[in-house]
Amino acid sequence: MKATATSPAAQLGGVLPGNRVLTGGHAREWASGTGAEAVLFPQSAEEVVAIVGAAAETGTRLLPAGRGSWLAAGGWGREARVIVSMSRMDAVAHYEPADLTLTAGAGIGMDALADMLAPNGQWLAADGPGCDGGTLGATVSCGVSGPLAPRYGRVRDNVLGLEVVTGDGRLLRIGGRVVKNVAGFDMVRLFTGSRGSLGLITRASVRLFPLPAADVTLRFGAGNAPEAVAKARAVCAGAVQAASVEVFGGDAMAVVVRLLGGAEEVREACDRVAGSVGEAPDEVLSGAGSEALHRGRLGWEAEADARAGDSRVVARLAALPDRLGRTVECADEVAGALRGRIAADAMSGLVRVKGGCAASRVDELARCLGSAREAMEAGGGTLTLSEAPRALAARVGWTGTEGGEGGIGGRIKALFDPDSVLAAGPP
Repeated sequence: MKATATSPAAQLGGVLPGNRVLTGGHAREWASGTGAEAVLFPQSAEEVVAIVGAAAETGTRLLPAGRGSWLAAGGWGREARVIVSMSRMDAVAHYEPADLTLTAGAGIGMDALADMLAPNGQWLAADGPGCDGGTLGATVSCGVSGPLAPRYGRVRDNVLGLEVVTGDGRLLRIGGRVVKNVAGFDMVRLFTGSRGSLGLITRASVRLFPLPAADVTLRFGAGNAPEAVAKARAVCAGAVQAASVEVFGGDAMAVVVRLLGGAEEVREACDRVAGSVGEAPDEVLSGAGSEALHRGRLGWEAEADARAGDSRVVARLAALPDRLGRTVECADEVAGALRGRIAADAMSGLVRVKGGCAASRVDELARCLGSAREAMEAGGGTLTLSEAPRALAARVGWTGTEGGEGGIGGRIKALFDPDSVLAAGPP
């Protein structure tokens, strides 16, 4: 579709060749869930600098992206008109297996990265929701960690350096590509997880890990949520350092424990975990079976779980791990209202709920989510919406209690993006 003279695509069209710009229906199809009018595909940091400069001159708001698989999460992309995808900036600049470090363009897919590292027996231990289908830059930009974080560290713990184009058009190279790098302020952690609100990540250097020799998952059944939480907490408090401990619930509850390490180490750990729970597991998966289960878990939020005609809803409840029982209780109430299921990370205290919302039940579900948020915040926790229909999000709010514009977040935003060229956060 041809861009009109006043459209964002026309305003920024001179920066990139026409074959690297999508407009109109093609843009909306690529960036489903948003109202995008144009998608731009730069191939260098210099082109990104040019795009940011043109956007500043024309007053156009930009939303950074990878493959566009998680643009609408948390409401960030719903008001975006021009999206800048780094998916064509996917070259590997440096990979040294002996040093367990890698530097690559932000657009390299996490799946392609895994395939490249596997022959050397290495991996990037990032298992946040949906990251397997995304890109390296998106994984760093979102900064969402998964159940493996207690063992391997959070996303920001494993990012060594970044190349970033800030909202005011500066090209910054911060950090480095070695583990021991302490020069200057740690701006790498600042940009990691900022969701592109401070700058567009064009390249990242990350720390890698050896692939474990053994991968075993134990599944324990549970009659109800309190029983499942008790079993999960028993494993967390036991002598074995599990790679992850999760609770899944719907019509039936289950505790899933993943063990990684040497073959003998994992065999001994299986016995100790069973001892902590007080029973033998209902199911044991090893090797490819265990890997497949957890690979499938990465896409849990994206799986269809709403009834026909309902809009999908994904909520995240988080509190300290020792309050997991109360968090799961609140999540179970929300899951009942949404006719959905829960997935809890017992080691971090994060519980996710997914289900559906019929247009006729918006008021009812808004009250339920509002009550759950009040209960979570009263205990020092949070409830955020990752996905929801606009009407429900407008009633509940994507996030809970927030500071004013004069808070530290606003002051940091002003340092790197004074004219708010980049998407600032949920509407």
